[in-house]
Order: sequence, then structure tokens, then C-alpha cells
Amino acid sequence: MKKTLITLLFLSLFSSNFLYAAESFPPDEVVTETPAVTEVTNEAEDISDEETQIDESTKMVTNKYFDLTLERKSQSAFGKHIPYVLTVTPHLNSSRTQILWNVPTTLDVSPKHKEFVSLEDGQTYTFQANIKPLRGGTFDFSVSVISWQHNTNYTNSIHDSITLSNSLVLQPVSSQYTIMNIVKILGILTLFVIICIITIAVVKRYMVKAKKWLTPPS
Repeated sequence: MKKTLITLLFLSLFSSNFLYAAESFPPDEVVTETPAVTEVTNEAEDISDEETQIDESTKMVTNKYFDLTLERKSQSAFGKHIPYVLTVTPHLNSSRTQILWNVPTTLDVSPKHKEFVSLEDGQTYTFQANIKPLRGGTFDFSVSVISWQHNTNYTNSIHDSITLSNSLVLQPVSSQYTIMNIVKILGILTLFVIICIITIAVVKRYMVKAKKWLTPPS
């Protein structure tokens, strides 16, 4: 009996020490780190481009730097190129202004102006270029006007989209192109008739000479 009491007392003391140790040293806390969120503020100035469709072949885009008007002329029946006229009205003085025709590889552009020009505030300027299609399909392109300043640049762009048949004819076909195509065919036929008449006249002339030359003397 005495041994039993001693054993119970020993177990009681051991349990008390164990509970005290558990309370003194709690389990490690799990620390969750929240990633810092960096807020990015876009402070770029809003130049608010405004686009206006004047008619099916003319559109205009304006902002605080440039007013741009792009006019598509009738396609030429000779060479299939499409003339474009770009009208620029700047709202700032720009001694170094770049004009870029951004076309895909399916189109070939031939500007009729210098790439860099000088523009004055409030004046109106016109620039021309020919765009020649290389295959059929629908293609988008743009024209950019960029004013290069000392430590910055200002720009405006205007876009157009054209659809071409497999024979590289602009769709829809304009009446002017149809007339030009008829004139081209008539011109080719007229040239062919003139060549035939000249050829017949030359052949007759030399046949007479050849007949005399081949006739033996009597």
C-alpha cells in the first residue's frame, strides 16, 4: 500500500511538470506575409484623338497637336496604284516633323514628299503618296505625323483600310476607275490598229522594191 501511494505521488508530480512545460513553451506561430502591392499610376497626358468619317474615301483625326485628313483618290487603271492625299494642320511649331506611312508587306508605298519637313503652327500642308497593292485581300495601314522636340515628341496618326480583288482592283470599283479602264483598253486597241496600218504600209513599200529587184532584166 505504501509503495502504491509513492507511485501515485510520483506520477502526479510528473504530470504537473509536463503540463507546466507545455504551457510555458507554446507551439510556433505561423506568420503569413502579405505581399506589398505597388500602385502604378499612369500620368500620361490624354490627348483625346477625335476621328470623323467625312465620306467613304475621306476621314479626319484631330488632337491638340495635329489635325489630319486622309483622302483616298480613285485607283489608277495604269499600274493599279492608289493615290492618297494627307492634309496636316499643326497646332505647334515643329522644325523637325516626321511623316511615316506604315503599310504591311502586301502594300508598296511611294511617298511624294520628304520624310522630315518643317511645319508652322496654324498653317495647312498637303502631302501625297501612291500605294500599290501586291496581292488581293483586306489590309489596314496608318500614317503618323511626329514632331520631334528637344526632350520629347508629339504625334497623331490616321488609319485606313482597303479591300482588293485577286486582280488587285480596289473594292468597290469606282466609276472613275471603270472609265479609265475603258480608256486604257481603247488606247491599246488604237495603238494596235496604228501599228498594223504602219506595218502594212511598210510591207507594201518594200514588196514593190523587192519585186523590182527580183525581176530579171529583159
